[in-house]
Order: sequence, then structure tokens, then C-alpha cells
Amino acid sequence: MRTDRMKNGFCAALLTGGLAVFACVPAWADEVPALGLSGNSAHTVLATSGDSYDSIAISQVTNYVNVRAEANTSSAVVGKIYDDCAATILATVSGEGGDWYQIRSGTVEGYVKAQYFITGDEAEAVAKEVGTTYATVTSNSGLRLREGPSLETAILTTLDSGTSYEVIGEQDGFAHLLIDDTLQGYVSCDYISTRVEFREAVSLEEEAEMQRQKEQQRAEAEAAIQKLEQTKEENIIPVNPAGDGTSHSTDAPPVADSQTGTGSQGSQSNGPGYFTPEGEQAVMSATREAIVAYAKQFLGNPYVYGGSSLTDGTDCSGFTMRIYEHFGISTGRSSRDQAAKGKEIPVSEVQPGDLLFYASGDTINHVAMYIGGGQIIHAGSSKTGICIANANYRTPCKAVTFLD
Repeated sequence: MRTDRMKNGFCAALLTGGLAVFACVPAWADEVPALGLSGNSAHTVLATSGDSYDSIAISQVTNYVNVRAEANTSSAVVGKIYDDCAATILATVSGEGGDWYQIRSGTVEGYVKAQYFITGDEAEAVAKEVGTTYATVTSNSGLRLREGPSLETAILTTLDSGTSYEVIGEQDGFAHLLIDDTLQGYVSCDYISTRVEFREAVSLEEEAEMQRQKEQQRAEAEAAIQKLEQTKEENIIPVNPAGDGTSHSTDAPPVADSQTGTGSQGSQSNGPGYFTPEGEQAVMSATREAIVAYAKQFLGNPYVYGGSSLTDGTDCSGFTMRIYEHFGISTGRSSRDQAAKGKEIPVSEVQPGDLLFYASGDTINHVAMYIGGGQIIHAGSSKTGICIANANYRTPCKAVTFLD
């Protein structure tokens, strides 16, 4: 049985390994529960009043400021802390040009001039503005999302157990959640746990790793497309190669040029021809792998309502349209267009590269690409950008394929 009752609770603020987190727990709990965050629990700071924020700092900089190994500008840079990031103040020391804070933020520990931070009551006030609150569904059977802050309002969808959603408000014991670019609603605070997260400093090694991951995603996309081309070349049987009689034929599935992004039939070797059933299966498998790999290289890029640029910003249907367009497949522009144009399949039979659709009532208003393992990639919201999520983060209403 799904539940959406309300109980009272309290909130506390934590700094765990340099990540600022507010944890909301039921009033009957004896202690703040573990939040599953990385970091050394010995460095956790409990903050329940303005005085506690004397050891919590929020950065106030134009872009970023370097975190240094010592309290001077000639020492080594160990990381960067960007605007509105949270840090734990370990000590205040006298350094070059005045006071410096020894801080810990994320995995970074080092020194920054005190002038770049606010603390105390000022930090507490800013923390409420710059932090992002997330609610995680704790009900094992899922949780109903309602149209308003009341059990009497309409049910919009069912949210997945264990999945987190952005909280954009609270009213009458209900949390107001932003689900994605097209859906928001209310859930009882009784069946969620909440946390407030802040951006944190990044080490030079972490920054290099993020760049390496982006390069790896691009390389994997290129390799998957090359594998697709090779699979087609290895399995294509030319139309009437001996010049006698006729044969069943088809054009090999086109793949867009990696530079222009426009669909083409490729080289002469994989031009008009046909595949054996085994060859068709191999090509289809390689096509699905290539589509997913190509989509993943855009992870982290921005969401823009009405946009369709994979780099500068796109909405949910613009994202899926452009991904398929790269492989010479026309899907239509809106989520409803794509739901109507694709071949409908059971949601339970969705495969990597297929599309999942989500609705409010009877109206489809969001689309995502299934990537396997119960996950999707989609342009979620302005907060998440292009991201990976659980396929059941809201209940799918339809699935289609453009690949069969």
C-alpha cells in the first residue's frame, strides 16, 4: 500500500567531509541518520544555530579562488573553490596580507584568505539561498506525487523509492518537488528524507579527472560509431553483386558524419545492399551501443527550454531528436511527436536506445532515452542539465523504438 501521511520532524545542518548537508529526520529519531555521503565521519560538524556557523564558511568570489598549501600566494595550489561553495573552517591563521582560513571542502584541504568567505549568521542566511534541497523517497512502495499540498488533490504520478528530487518549497507538511522540466508536485514530508547540498571545492586532480572523463566519453562515442560502420561493412551483402537476377535489398542504416552531424550513407562498401538475419542483428546491436555512447558524451551540458543544441542547451525532446538525427533518423520535435512517430513497444521490453515517455494525466510531456540497467539519459531540468537517472524516477507511460 502506498502512503502519504504526515508526521512532524526537525532539521539539522551537517558538514560531512567538507560537503554541507542539512538532514531532516522524523521527530521520534534519536540521532541524525547516515546520509550515505563520502568523507571522514570524524570531521562531521553539527550546526543547529547561528553560532555553529562560525566554523562553516560560504565562499563569495567572482569566479573561483585558489586553495593553497600554505597561507601565502607563493605556495602550491592544491585546488579551487568556486562562488557559493561551502567549507569547514579548521583554523584561522595569520598569513600573507592578513587572516587566512585553513579549510576543508570536499577532498580539498588548504588555505584561503578569510576575505573571500562569510561565516556565522551571514553564512546561515546565504546557505538557505545557495544550497539545493533534495528529497529522497523513503517509502519502499513508492510515493504519490500530488497536484497540491493535500491528500484530496489529484495524483500526478508515482515517484520511485530511493530516488532524489529537488525541493522548491514546503507547505502544510508537504514538500513541493521539481521532478523534471515538465512536472512538479507535492508529497508528504512523512515519507521523504531531505538534505541541502552545496557546491564544494575541487582539487586539481579532480578537475583533471573530470576532463579525462569527458575525453573518454568522446572517445567511446567515436569508437562505438566506428564499430557500427565496421559491423555494417562486414555484414552488408551488395545488391545483385553478380549482375544476374534480382535480390531483396535495402539501404544500410545511415550514420551521420562525425564532423558535420548530418546523415549520410557512408562509404560505397556499405551502400545499398541487404543483411542476413544474423547480420541485421549484429548491426542493430552496434547501432544501439553507438546511440547510447554518442548521447553520454553530452552529460552535464545545460538544459534550455525550447533549445535543441547538445552543447549550448536543449530540452528533453530536443536532446533525443538531435541524438537520433546524428544517426540519420527523424523523430519529430516534441515529445508527443516522438511518441506518435515511433513504433510502440511494451515498457517492460525497452532496450538501450529506445525512448521512454512520461505524462501528467493523459498528456505526454517528457521523453528520455533508455540506456540499459534500469537507467535513462535525458535533459532533466535547468538544475540537472543532461543527466542519467532511474527510468522509474516517475512512472513511464509509453515506450517506442525507432530501431526496429
